[in-house]
Amino acid sequence: MPTSPNQTTTLAMATVAAWKISNLSSSSHEVIAQNPEATRGSVALVTCREALGIDYDMPLLLEAVRAAGIAVDEVCWDDELIDWSTYNHVVIRSTWDYHRRYDEFMQWVRAVSSASTMSNSIDVITWNTDKHYLAEVAAMGLPVVPTVFIEPGHEAWLDQVHELLTQGDVVVKPAISAGSNDTERHSNIDVAQQHISELLSAQRSVMLQPYMADVDVESETGLVFIDGKFSHAFAKGALLAQEKNMSGGLYAEEEIGVRQPTAEQLLIGERAVKWLTSRFGKLLYARVDLLPTAQGPVIIEIELTEPSLYLLLHPEAATELAHALISHS
Repeated sequence: MPTSPNQTTTLAMATVAAWKISNLSSSSHEVIAQNPEATRGSVALVTCREALGIDYDMPLLLEAVRAAGIAVDEVCWDDELIDWSTYNHVVIRSTWDYHRRYDEFMQWVRAVSSASTMSNSIDVITWNTDKHYLAEVAAMGLPVVPTVFIEPGHEAWLDQVHELLTQGDVVVKPAISAGSNDTERHSNIDVAQQHISELLSAQRSVMLQPYMADVDVESETGLVFIDGKFSHAFAKGALLAQEKNMSGGLYAEEEIGVRQPTAEQLLIGERAVKWLTSRFGKLLYARVDLLPTAQGPVIIEIELTEPSLYLLLHPEAATELAHALISHS
């Protein structure tokens, strides 16, 4: 049975306002490169400048890592003053702007991976930052939201949109994106066609998915795994309710609450993480996001790159992650 809405307790402090991009010039939260000798053997928790002060996981994680006796810095991935080889472990946390500078970001991932230990690994990041991975997940027999991919240069896609719209609203999103940017829900073929055309013209692969309306009532369920083990779950309100579209901000506003997962949801998450571990090796962190349907939960996304872990809902997870860092270093 899907989890009912009354099992969700909304946490105001975990609700994030996403449409406003931080004004860096006025921000008092600044990351400063340290002396290389001071950071040798320590951990870098990696963010982006726009996420400074709004990654609500970061303070808890910084505190937990320091409590474990590990020197740790919060650093921006594109800080040219950082010598990444001085860190023993580089952990991606809130690089939420990577999709805007994807080639540059992946070049950084390759450089850092050759200079230090990165979590998650370069193979995981390469695979997970392009949502074509959903086709592979589905091929492994895991339940996935039906997804059609349209590639730049492919012209015979309008019929596919028409067919999806006969079944209900359609969700259009780029295959490389973060924070629900450029993700839109459409009921009108002309508006959907314009959105798809704009993405393809920008040489971006496009995903088409049916809108799973059950999420409006039961919400999305996220399962957080630390070091391959289930840690906690959360409920996320429908992001695209009433055709509210997500374009232009760093990430989308989310209503997050505590959730106790069902046995069926947990089984899907554990199956996914077990398969991923067999493919890539142990994951420092993972998040499996599920949507409710009449046929049971289905995977909407697996986040292995820069997921929010919603540590405010389960502060013990910060300690779990800090201790896992020791075994991964």
